[in-house]
Amino acid sequence: MRPELFEAGAALVPGVALWLSYPRRSWAAAVCLGASLAVGGAFLAACPSSSRSGAAMAAGAAVLGTILAWRLCRRREADYAAGAARLEEVRVQRARFGSELARLKERGQSAEREHRETMAVYGMVKSLAEALSWEDVRPRIEAAIEQYFGAGSEYAVYVSGLRDEGEVRPLCLRGLKSSPGSSWATLGRLLQEQGAAPAAPKVFERPERAVGMPIREGQELLGYLYARVPEAAASQAWLVKTQAFASELIVAFKRVKLFQEMERLSELDGLTGVRRRGAFDRRIADETVRAKTFKTTFGLMLLDIDHFKSLNDRYGHPFGDQVLKRIGAVLGATVYDTDFVARYGGEEFVVLLPRAESEGARRKAEAIRDAIEAEVFSIGFETVRVTVSIGLAHFPRDAATPEELVAQADGAMYAAKSGGRNRVVDCEALRRR
Repeated sequence: MRPELFEAGAALVPGVALWLSYPRRSWAAAVCLGASLAVGGAFLAACPSSSRSGAAMAAGAAVLGTILAWRLCRRREADYAAGAARLEEVRVQRARFGSELARLKERGQSAEREHRETMAVYGMVKSLAEALSWEDVRPRIEAAIEQYFGAGSEYAVYVSGLRDEGEVRPLCLRGLKSSPGSSWATLGRLLQEQGAAPAAPKVFERPERAVGMPIREGQELLGYLYARVPEAAASQAWLVKTQAFASELIVAFKRVKLFQEMERLSELDGLTGVRRRGAFDRRIADETVRAKTFKTTFGLMLLDIDHFKSLNDRYGHPFGDQVLKRIGAVLGATVYDTDFVARYGGEEFVVLLPRAESEGARRKAEAIRDAIEAEVFSIGFETVRVTVSIGLAHFPRDAATPEELVAQADGAMYAAKSGGRNRVVDCEALRRR
C-alpha cells in the first residue's frame, strides 16, 4: 500500500470510530481501535524504512483519535446512565408523591365524610331534643339520614308503640320496593328464617345486602332501623355506621315515649281510668272538623248513673268510687278502640263514636246499658245493681257545633231519666213528639 493512502485512511479512522460509536456504542470504538492497531502494525512492518516515520505518526494519530472517540462514547454512556438513574429516581419519587397525595386526598375525603356524618348526628340530636311527638321526630330523622347515609339511601325506621302498646309500625320509609324491610311483618319473618332476634344487630346477605339495627335501651325494644347496603360499601362497615346512628335515636325515642305517657296520664281520670273532660273537649272539636271536611258522621252518647247520690248516701263514698271505677272498665271493654270514652263530670260519662250511623250508635248504647245493668256490686252481705240513663245525639243530623251536640245529648239523657231511667233516648225521638 502506498504510504499516502495509509496516512489518508489513518486520518479518517477517528471520525469513523466516532460515527460508529454514536450515540452509545463504545464497543464500535473499541473495534476501530483494535483494527487501527492491527492495520497500523502490519503496515509499519511492511512499509520501507524511508516511509516508516510518517506511517508511524499517522498510525499513532489514528490510534489516539480512536481512543479519544472511545473515551467520548464511554462518557456519553456514563452520562446517559446517570441521567437514566436520575430519571428513574424522579419517577420513583413522583410515584411516591402521587401515592402520598392520593393517601392524603383519601384522608381528607374521609375526614370530610366523618365531619359531615358528625354534623348530621349533632344536628339530629339537637333538633330531636325539641321534638315531643312522632310527627315532629319523623322529618328530622329523615333529614339526618339523608345527610348521614347520603342522598338516595333506602331505609325503614320502625317504632314500637307508635299507636298501640307493643305494636311495631314504620315511622320513616324510603325506597325498599319489593324489599323484606318494607314492612315489619316481612322483616320479622326474615329474621325468624335466618335465626336472628330483633334485639340483636344483623347483617343480611340475602335476599339483599342490608343491615338491621335494633334501637333499644336495656331489654326494651324502642324501634328498629333497616338499611340497604350500597354496592360500593362493605356490609360490616355499614353495620358499624348504622349502629352509631341508631344509638343516637335512643334518647329521642325515650323522650317522645315518656312525653306521650305523661300526656296520656294527664288526660286520664285517676279513678275511672277513662279520659278527662278536657281531653274530650279537644277530641270532639277535632272530630267535628274532620266530619265537616270529609263529609262523615259521628255519634255522641251521654250517660248518667241512676240514683248515684242515693248510693253514696246509703253505702258511702268508697262504694260510689267502686261503682264509677267499674263502669269506666265496662265502657272501655264495650266500645271499639276507635271510640272515645271520657268522664264528663261527677257520675256522668260521655262516649264519642266516630263514623257511627244513628242506628249503630243506638245499638251500642243499648249494649252498654245492658252490660252495666248486668254488673253485680257486693257490699257486706248485700248485692247491689246499678243502671244508667243514656242520651244520644248525632252529627250533623242534630247539631252543627260540638256545644250544640252536647246540649242535644244532655237533653236526651234527662228525657231518659224523666221517662223512668235505665233506658236510651235518641234526641231525634224527642223532636217527633
